Amino acid sequence: MWKTVVRRLLIAIPQLIGLSVIVFVLAQFMPGDALRGQLEPGMPPGEINRMREEAGLNDPWYEQYSRWVGNVLRGDLGRSLQHRVPVTSVIGNNMINTIRLSIMTTILLYAIAIPLGIIAGRKHNRLPDKAIMFYIFVFFSIPTIVMGLLMIFIFAFRLGWFPAMNSVSVMAAFQGGWAEVWSRLHHLVLPSVTGAVLGGTVTIYYLRNQIIDVQSSDFVTTARSKGTPERRVYTRHILRNAILPVAGGMGASIALVFTGSIFIETVFSINGMGQLFVNSVAGRDWPVANALIMFYAFVGVMAGLLADLTIMFVDPRIRIK
Repeated sequence: MWKTVVRRLLIAIPQLIGLSVIVFVLAQFMPGDALRGQLEPGMPPGEINRMREEAGLNDPWYEQYSRWVGNVLRGDLGRSLQHRVPVTSVIGNNMINTIRLSIMTTILLYAIAIPLGIIAGRKHNRLPDKAIMFYIFVFFSIPTIVMGLLMIFIFAFRLGWFPAMNSVSVMAAFQGGWAEVWSRLHHLVLPSVTGAVLGGTVTIYYLRNQIIDVQSSDFVTTARSKGTPERRVYTRHILRNAILPVAGGMGASIALVFTGSIFIETVFSINGMGQLFVNSVAGRDWPVANALIMFYAFVGVMAGLLADLTIMFVDPRIRIK
């Protein structure tokens, strides 16, 4: 197992380097730069050029890239051109909200998807299966933004059960302690349920189909012919084999939750990494944007590694190199 982890991490290094080069090259073709929002009307061209020199924007892209890589190796991600503070401070203030949202969404996603997938597979072509398939086709076609607005309209405005935006109330943040903890959890319900309900449709569909396929396998027929109790047939033979594709897709689901938070954070006005990424790209704040892109790429690599390790844990016979 440790050899697999080390091998995957070593393979990820050239992948991340290649991605960082592509990002820097593409940034050169983007119109404007981070100084465009800081320039005052009528500012002399000499002053503008001086500001660009100080920010290093007049240097060729490979010099900027080399300087950035050297700083990263020293633990310095640079300074935000918009916020005028270190990139680590800008990201750190928003990362916690995104991590909270992603963890809660992932937990709810599998808490919803696995039971529904099992029910749909066991009740194939019966009423529960048809109802779950209707849910899949309806919610799979709904965009995240539309679903978020519907959740806000129903549960925030009409019913008043949950707050419509932000990650914590001002009063709870001022009080601190358990009041702040409860407020943050209360604010996370709507966005996390939105992500889980939409993101779980693919997992439900795959698990359902796998259960249906495995039920007709020879080893399942043999187990039943030997008089094995039906409950044990499902837990030891059908579910154990049907769950493997779901475990394999866990990495993609986790990565999708992180990247999908861009839309959810925008709809629910959560100060997270998703909104920060959109604002940094719009403002040409490339030090922040580059750091976020590399973070999302690293999350994708680690999510894929987690999926492989999960498969090996579910079925020890499998050895992934």
